[in-house]
Amino acid sequence: MRNLSLFLVTSLLSAVVFGEAINASEITKAPIAGLSIFKNGTVLVERSVEPPSEGPCYLSGDIKPYHGTFWTLSDKSLKMTAFQETVISNSVSSVDTRSFAERHGGFEAVVWFVSELTGLKEELDFLQKEGAAGRVLTVQPVTDEKSTKTVYKVEGVVEKMPKASSIVKNGIMLPNPVFDGVVVRFPVGGVVRIPTANLKAVSAAGENQIETSVTRNLWKVEGAEKPFKIEYATQGMTWAPYYRMELNEGKAKLTMAADIKNEMEDFSEAEVSLVSGFPKIDMEGKDSLLNLRVSLNGFLNVLDGGPAYAPSPRRSYLSNNYMAQAPMMAKSAAMDMADEESATLGAVAQVEEKGAVNMHFQKIGKQSLKKGETLRTDIASAELEYTSKVSWNVTAMRDIDQNGYMRNLTTNAAQTVWDILVFKNPFSFPMTTAPMEVLLDGTFYCQTPQSWLNPGQEGKTTLTKALSLEPKLEENERAEEADPKTLKLEHSTYRQVTVDGKATLKNHRKEKVTAEIILRVSGVIEKVELGEGQKETRSVSIPYGVNPVSSKTVETEIEPGATVEINYTYTSYIRY
Repeated sequence: MRNLSLFLVTSLLSAVVFGEAINASEITKAPIAGLSIFKNGTVLVERSVEPPSEGPCYLSGDIKPYHGTFWTLSDKSLKMTAFQETVISNSVSSVDTRSFAERHGGFEAVVWFVSELTGLKEELDFLQKEGAAGRVLTVQPVTDEKSTKTVYKVEGVVEKMPKASSIVKNGIMLPNPVFDGVVVRFPVGGVVRIPTANLKAVSAAGENQIETSVTRNLWKVEGAEKPFKIEYATQGMTWAPYYRMELNEGKAKLTMAADIKNEMEDFSEAEVSLVSGFPKIDMEGKDSLLNLRVSLNGFLNVLDGGPAYAPSPRRSYLSNNYMAQAPMMAKSAAMDMADEESATLGAVAQVEEKGAVNMHFQKIGKQSLKKGETLRTDIASAELEYTSKVSWNVTAMRDIDQNGYMRNLTTNAAQTVWDILVFKNPFSFPMTTAPMEVLLDGTFYCQTPQSWLNPGQEGKTTLTKALSLEPKLEENERAEEADPKTLKLEHSTYRQVTVDGKATLKNHRKEKVTAEIILRVSGVIEKVELGEGQKETRSVSIPYGVNPVSSKTVETEIEPGATVEINYTYTSYIRY
């Protein structure tokens, strides 16, 4: 039985060591063996470690796990010490605090540096092609065969750095610090900026010296006698799915692909899973104490829920604006529920027997990717059947808010009919929220959002406006009776109005269409008169203030050139 244990952080040390302390060859490699990638940038990382046969095991401590997610998978509990080690070789005088640029600005110099900066190798190669090769800079391999880093040698004149100053931007005084490093100008033109952290050695004005110290974050692991794994969650990778639906006379082919973006680090032959779902990760983005860059105060502030930054006036404005629109947004949500509630509940019950899940890990096999690269890969494809419908979500002429005030009364409300695609998820795993490109007979038709669908679950996808279907809506409020029905709530009085409506839909196409007409009103739908071939498929009422939001869906077939008519009656309470 493997032991799942938390590394014990025995101390957070900062060791300053003159000369070589822990040789690079003593640091054990911990290659990435597995990755589970979430869409929001979080990634669950698994690394494999083979400790040396004798003595402690040293690992690089430059990873940044979320607090509470770092675990070991081993045969026994392990003890770990996280510490910082600063190695200074041939240190400069502690009395002379001037930077290298200040001491040697304007002098011919040779600078050696180690770089992992993205794009810098390409920049140096470009300069070489422009005539600098052989006398301005050269690239030399490091002597340590186990290291993959490259040492660069730059020859030129060190620029004199200006003093730090301040700049005014948008009326605010901002610091304008001097670049922390060395700027070298080449004899043939052009400059290269080398950060202090990347300097390895310099030679100028008769001096040969190492200008900077090297600080490393390390973990000393004790008790590891057999290979083990470490697992943690961190930030740095994401994935985005997308679909392609090819339609052809009732048959279709659905293909799923994904893009994977890596901004974490290089990995090779790692087992990759793409995660769909909405998990709650309480400490997402909050660094563990194992990250030696985290201060004690910063860590405690995160645990206490303290703000990372003060709210800005813009943020306050957005909050106020949101509050002002909240009633309208609440009604929109209620209307959406009225349309979808019954269908969704039925669909969930339908797929429970087929293994519906809240979280899905889609394995895509072993992958390799460098930092900064994006991988595009096909996930799956399947044949399926589909049906086409048109859907008219009737836009009511009377818009009544939760307090009973009629905000809108119009006789020419815009009515839109949409073509929709009805199909079942053909995959053995859920379809996740993503854009879907639709082709009809090999020609681009549209791109539309696709929502989560469990295996076997039926879904509806909106395609294009059905311009060949002509909708028309009429509503008439009945004359007020001598003794109208009223409603008193607290200190307000409401009168009941009765509205008769007629929805008509004409088919200008040359083929028969199946149409669903969704009647949705602020009030109670008292009656719907159905004609031959028409059937009510859904009825929902959601409480919303004085009046509920009511919805009834009618499905019917319309022959070419024919018109269908639906008559209905509803009542609403309106404030005096």
